[in-house]
Amino acid sequence: MKRRYVWFASACLAFQMAGAQTPYMNENYMPTDLIGSARYVGMGGALGALGADISAGSSNPAALGLYRRSDAALSFSVLTQKDKPDLNADMTHLSFDQLGFVISIPIMGKAVRYVNFGANYQKRANFNNAFIADNGRLNGLSQTQQMADILNNTQYSTPLADLMYNACLVNPVYIRDGQNQVVTDGEGNPQYDRYDALSSDYNNYDRVTEGGIAGYDFNVSMNIKDRVYLGLTLGVNDVDYYSYSTYREFGTISDGTVTIPDFENYSLYNTQHVSGYGVNVKLGAIVRPFESSPFRIGLAVETPTFYHLESYSSYSIDSPMYEDADYNVLVDQNPNGDFVYTNYLPEYDLDNLHLKLTTPWKVRVSLGHTIGKYAALGAEYEYANYGKTKQGYDDFYYDEWGYSYGNTVRDKDMNAMHKATMRGSHSFKFGAELNLTDNLAFRVGYNYYSSMFKSEATLDQTGPSPVFGYQTTTDFMNKGDVNIFTAGLGYHGRHFYADMAYKYRMQSGDFYAFDDTYIGDGMLSPVEVGLDTHQVFFSVGYKF
Repeated sequence: MKRRYVWFASACLAFQMAGAQTPYMNENYMPTDLIGSARYVGMGGALGALGADISAGSSNPAALGLYRRSDAALSFSVLTQKDKPDLNADMTHLSFDQLGFVISIPIMGKAVRYVNFGANYQKRANFNNAFIADNGRLNGLSQTQQMADILNNTQYSTPLADLMYNACLVNPVYIRDGQNQVVTDGEGNPQYDRYDALSSDYNNYDRVTEGGIAGYDFNVSMNIKDRVYLGLTLGVNDVDYYSYSTYREFGTISDGTVTIPDFENYSLYNTQHVSGYGVNVKLGAIVRPFESSPFRIGLAVETPTFYHLESYSSYSIDSPMYEDADYNVLVDQNPNGDFVYTNYLPEYDLDNLHLKLTTPWKVRVSLGHTIGKYAALGAEYEYANYGKTKQGYDDFYYDEWGYSYGNTVRDKDMNAMHKATMRGSHSFKFGAELNLTDNLAFRVGYNYYSSMFKSEATLDQTGPSPVFGYQTTTDFMNKGDVNIFTAGLGYHGRHFYADMAYKYRMQSGDFYAFDDTYIGDGMLSPVEVGLDTHQVFFSVGYKF
């Protein structure tokens, strides 16, 4: 096996990053979805000004200030993908989505009428998903070309580029003059290229993700003269993300004498696990401006979520290539003529990455109105500039007693990449509730989230960020806008209530197995991936 050792400018750091966190990974921690109680989902989450729902406190903390009785609720759902990656895939998952309570304390003072306290678990994101992306239009481009470009032109190599070198998929360019001299650039650095006997005709990529983000909200709110409602929520997010992926590239191999079509060039395997927590604070207010009208205006501000994340990944390559004593790259075959694929593992272990991630501020404005006891209407707008996402990492070392020292280093180059690839995102929520009888209600809702990525965004790994010195993947997906349609029914008695809701979430994305920015003259054709899901929610609760 060939061995290549790369010295990084950041080699003084005592850790090694695993599964580097780029904007395309960080979007997982800033989800655009609708999850909560069945009433909340059925009305499209447009309860920021209407309030009196436990899940609405995650949008506007003042929403819990409208409670005049205590409440406890439990919610779960069944989630399934619209498009299955294969007929045998089981893509239906049971999800525990919400469990919480509100304690309403009547004060009945001249100003403060009620003071309420709430605690609620609510799922922020559900990562259960699988997809396959087959690209038959590589236009002669290859992932190995991107790796060669990284070795030739960047300050840092990547673990993946080094592993491809050891797997003989990326090789030095030799001058075949009897001395096998390596071609170098003007500074004496070796130059690399993909194995030139291979062509790339098509590829295959599949990925399965699991886990989610669990949110825990702790709320205090109050009712002032039944006209103004104020609230504060401390939120804690618990992240648990798993990913398993396989990338295969196929083409034609020709050594000048033998040509083999539909040849499997290599297979790349990746797994990644991210865990950690994030903390934020939400402040909210609801105002009823006209004493004679139930019309309400809501305003909420959510601070950045300050995440501390730990990431680990593993990766390997199956390759049939090997290098002989004369530095010739050959295809390994057994006596029967079958190709022999060797599993190449990294030459060193990747320790856990301790990442600091700061999401952008969010601002929400909402409207709500009730028509007697017959109907309720709600609308909400949210804005967040995801280009202001900030990232850093722990630079620490251990002394002889095992104590760690250091601080957080801001990754200015990755922050610049967030700004270059991400943008401000707008979201709208609309919902309505119609009381069919004294006990039965019908609900509908709609959400729209604009994409947080710019249309020309790409995962350019040639930047100077030290993160790319530890990158083990090349794929990325530019996800489009999100449209969510909901409907629901609810039964409410004097104390007990039960609700159900259906949600159809529509989204697609342009998937790229690698970045073609600096390789070849062709353009890599994206694969459109459908991300639509169906989800049915159920809630039961008791007011006392």
